[in-house]
Amino acid sequence: MDNKILRTVPLFDGMGQTALDEILRLTVRKSFSKETILVQENEMGETMYMILSGKVKVTNVGTDGKEVILSVLGPGDFFGEMALLDEEPRSATVVTLDQTEALLLRRKEFMNLLEQNREMLSNLLATLSQRLRHANSQIRSLALLDVLGRIAKLLLEIAEKEGRKLLDGSVVFRRPTHQEIASMVGTSRETVSRMIGELSRDGYLRISGKDIIIRDELNKAFP
Repeated sequence: MDNKILRTVPLFDGMGQTALDEILRLTVRKSFSKETILVQENEMGETMYMILSGKVKVTNVGTDGKEVILSVLGPGDFFGEMALLDEEPRSATVVTLDQTEALLLRRKEFMNLLEQNREMLSNLLATLSQRLRHANSQIRSLALLDVLGRIAKLLLEIAEKEGRKLLDGSVVFRRPTHQEIASMVGTSRETVSRMIGELSRDGYLRISGKDIIIRDELNKAFP
């Protein structure tokens, strides 16, 4: 495997050729089919994952058995590092949403790389800070926004991260299922269907096959 693939992972930004060659030697590249459990909540972990292609969902299951989707990760994202850093059980379950390819790195090699590469440590801290800010934003949304506002905010976040801008200024991206949206904003699938219908009727978005097109008016209505 050419080490150019490592440059698609922001964790390795700024690292030199020699360091990338060493990382390449230490990682294992694997493919996983859709709906494969990569990480199980409450189990001990020895491996972190860096996504090259595909998507995964990070989830918890409540006492009522309902799934809560904490985040959806795609190419360039990584997960599983927390259990390597604190040697505590996994804090969430991670399941593939698509055919997914990832690089795997074990605890010993991961810790050695952090000690030897200041750039990698800095990138890790930056990512963990971003995740904390995102978690704070989610908590604030749950506390302050109604269901419609939470759905709109989620769609805008996905549009910013994954969307492709069209000539008229709107943004198109592959839409999550209504159940996935419900699990991310803490409501029911039926409520999501109703709210999406309302946003569509009001001209804020349009469904086109497996895609959703977000108009700029949605950003103005839910800043």
